[in-house]
Amino acid sequence: MGGVFMVVFSFIYPLEKKQKIELEINLYNKQITLLNEEVKSLNKEVENLKIKSKETIKTLENIKSNKDSATASREIREIQETYNKVFYATKAKENEIITKDIILKYEKSKIALLENHINSFSIFRWLFLIIGTTFTIFGLWNWNKSTLIYTEMQRLELEKKRGLR
Repeated sequence: MGGVFMVVFSFIYPLEKKQKIELEINLYNKQITLLNEEVKSLNKEVENLKIKSKETIKTLENIKSNKDSATASREIREIQETYNKVFYATKAKENEIITKDIILKYEKSKIALLENHINSFSIFRWLFLIIGTTFTIFGLWNWNKSTLIYTEMQRLELEKKRGLR
């Protein structure tokens, strides 16, 4: 029975681990795709921020040259606040992407480690398969041998009982 268990174990356990790794790789690829989309979005926002910066600088120059100082100061402050909000939102998104990138690098190393484990277990798979097959064959052979001996003993005992009558 131990041999049969070892043979079955040598097939089921590596398959289960391989499926787990494939699921994690699939999840990792999905996260990479999402991160790439976020990077594209961030690049667009950075380009928009560059355009907005140029426009803001032009607007500020126009305000400084065409308006009195009190009105100009108020408008400049409003423009700066609006620009800062956009800038800090973009910066926050960049930090989020950096964090996600670090997490994805960790996940990638985890997947590589799991693949190494499954590869090293394939050696044990073959070892369990060979030893399990050997134990199974040896066990069946000994069971057959003991059954034949037991049957022969019963036959001899039956002949002895018939001879005593």
